[in-house]
Amino acid sequence: MTPQPPAESSRLPSLTGMRFAAAFLVFLCHSFVLGYFHRDTEAALRPYAFAIGWLGVEFFFVLSGFVLTWSVREGQPARRFWRRRLAKVYPNHVVTWIAALGLALWAGQRVDFAELLPSLLLVHTWYPQLDVILSINVVTWSLACDLFFYLAFPLLYALVRRIPARRLWWAAASVAAVIMLLPALASAWLPGAPRLPGQDMSLTQNWFLVSFPPIRALDFTLGIIMARIVRTGGWIRFGPVPALALLVLGFAVQTSQFPGVYSLTAPIVVPLALLIPAVATADVRGGFSPFRGRTLQWLGTVSYASYLVHYLVLAYGHTALGTGRTWDAVPATGILAALFVGTTLLAAALHRLVEEPGMRWWGRPRALPAPGVARVPDGGKVPTVPE
Repeated sequence: MTPQPPAESSRLPSLTGMRFAAAFLVFLCHSFVLGYFHRDTEAALRPYAFAIGWLGVEFFFVLSGFVLTWSVREGQPARRFWRRRLAKVYPNHVVTWIAALGLALWAGQRVDFAELLPSLLLVHTWYPQLDVILSINVVTWSLACDLFFYLAFPLLYALVRRIPARRLWWAAASVAAVIMLLPALASAWLPGAPRLPGQDMSLTQNWFLVSFPPIRALDFTLGIIMARIVRTGGWIRFGPVPALALLVLGFAVQTSQFPGVYSLTAPIVVPLALLIPAVATADVRGGFSPFRGRTLQWLGTVSYASYLVHYLVLAYGHTALGTGRTWDAVPATGILAALFVGTTLLAAALHRLVEEPGMRWWGRPRALPAPGVARVPDGGKVPTVPE
């Protein structure tokens, strides 16, 4: 049986559920390192926190390439795709950027607009300057990568589409191998100093492997290839359960390597590349999926908004409760659970009041495009992707 993708990616509920899973992993990461737990507890959690966070981001980057490719519609102009992506990304980002600026001023933090402006434009990860990359709303560094992915997607998709079906697995293996070799290249070729506090890597190495958009586009491209494998009938019989088991093994390797460059994405990229199509195929065939369910669907729908607000809630929530205060594990967990509920409510409001209207007003073309197929430089068809 060859799975046939539906017109809308929302018909594969597990893909939406996985979006929430990726965002929640990042929420857990920041929960563990923003000072809610006593120092000894936080020190014990820190290796797992960063591993969880890197897993969540890698998950989302690969998933993004898969989802856009799975739901692609041929014959639509690239400009329509870009319009929808920009309408999806920027309204929520601008609102939360302004909110972050207001919260920073409320907390008495230093504000340097020369450092903040690149983050507003989502170009702040193109140079290894930590104050700029992590300015105002820390999580927006990944949006800068996403923006590059979306701008490059029509060309990347056209290039992958030209790969013969019989060679797609070789292409996937090649991209995964490059991703796994990058830490060694970063260690050998990039400056080893200055070191990041508490981590066995330099600022330049971390920037190159974590937040430099062209490098992270490899993860996105791997997702595109895996979706093409499924769409062309080349998927193997590998279900969600063994894929999850492989991911657990990769996570164990990831945490054992902390805090070196090899603990970032190298141990988990192959398990994630197998998990996402395994779950998508299970949806098509009506098999078991741990990411299916109404609650997960709703949480996945608001996951972009949740991702944008969660760090602000955690960071400034701690400020409101008392800067420098820490708690035992049980009360700290209770506080974080309450903050997760608050994050979710704010995300739902942002999704309803900003994201959805933005997509209605700016994400739809004023007139239907003329019949015909737009072209990219290599001659392939240019896709448009549903919201």
